[in-house]
Amino acid sequence: MLSFLPVWVLAKAKERGSSNMPNLTKTLPLELIREILLRLPVRSVLRFKCVCKSWLSLISDPQFAISHHDLAAAPSHRLLLRTYRFYVESIDIEAPLKNYFSAVHLLLPPSSPPRPLQLGEHNYHSACIDNHEILGSCKGFIVLYYKRNNDLILWNPSTGFHKRFLNFANELTYLLCGFGYDTSVDDYLLILIDLCESKNEESEDDDCKLEIAIFSFKTGNWVLFAEIHVSYKNFYYDDLRVGSLLNGALHWMVCYKDRKVPVIIAFDLIQRSLLEIPLLDHLTMKKYEAYSLSVMDGCLSVCYSVRGCGMIEIWVMKIYKVQSSWTKSVVIPTYGKPQDFFSPICITKDGGIFGSNYCGKLEKFNDKGELLEKLIYGRSQGFYTTNLQSSIYRESLLSLPSVCRQTRDVQ
Repeated sequence: MLSFLPVWVLAKAKERGSSNMPNLTKTLPLELIREILLRLPVRSVLRFKCVCKSWLSLISDPQFAISHHDLAAAPSHRLLLRTYRFYVESIDIEAPLKNYFSAVHLLLPPSSPPRPLQLGEHNYHSACIDNHEILGSCKGFIVLYYKRNNDLILWNPSTGFHKRFLNFANELTYLLCGFGYDTSVDDYLLILIDLCESKNEESEDDDCKLEIAIFSFKTGNWVLFAEIHVSYKNFYYDDLRVGSLLNGALHWMVCYKDRKVPVIIAFDLIQRSLLEIPLLDHLTMKKYEAYSLSVMDGCLSVCYSVRGCGMIEIWVMKIYKVQSSWTKSVVIPTYGKPQDFFSPICITKDGGIFGSNYCGKLEKFNDKGELLEKLIYGRSQGFYTTNLQSSIYRESLLSLPSVCRQTRDVQ
């Protein structure tokens, strides 16, 4: 703690307007100052930008942001929730749910002006209160899609920096999407997948075709289109549309067309390949209905409702890609009420299971399935914690890929 004392003294002296504020370079070597700042929380580091010019220059260095991200011993995560048209709510998942001071309203990056409508044309999204979707998060960045203007925005909520891609459009009427990072080329990628069925004239069965499109945020271009014939179809649940990012791959839950049983598909962001991750055989029986896929404590997690038992079960894959490592983690009673179906979001530092139910109520359970806390955010605005409407993000100082020009929100 003593090593942080000069930083605290300096900040306090500046707040009081002291004329005897010590010279930074004479107090500590700049290399030591850098090492101290690298271990502070993101929001503290951002406040220290205004201490002096040398600190501003140090903290604004992109390499400092990378080092801060890599060295963080206990990175902080927040939940981003859709609320109103121009705002989102950022919630500290480690704070008590009823601690309203842990939630902050953030102004969304502005969209481009709506294009003029042609004679007789109607903009179906103009009347929507919530005209933006959250397509995923990675390394502190959030991807937003503005339906009304077809704008795609890469945004860092911690710093306010964003990059806007105007009139973003794609021929795919995608059912699955995901956002991730390709370490081999230092690029953030948006993956769009369309699962479509077409009648096969040579047989009575429908032919399932999977189309994959990859958008590069570094170049602003589509880098790959692929078309694969598969035997999958989508669940048609919004909760399963956005991919879960783990181990450099995006994961979705779909089902086999013929057997109508669930399976996890994964798209490797570096290899650009698709693979299957099977569930345990008995979990594909009609007794179990899978309705949620997420990442919990670095493992894939699937939620099942158990028919006739008034409970849900959370299963976790302890060893990645190893089918036999699926383990029942928690059993939570629902008392036969569908609105009580719980979807886990993450595991908090104290071991609590943080998530929401189908009514948009935030909840926290312990590892025995006992309810610890609950709270409804917003004015009875249900489904605001479901997929496309919320995302967990890590607070980060990272800047956008070097090819992209950066802009900053004025809040």
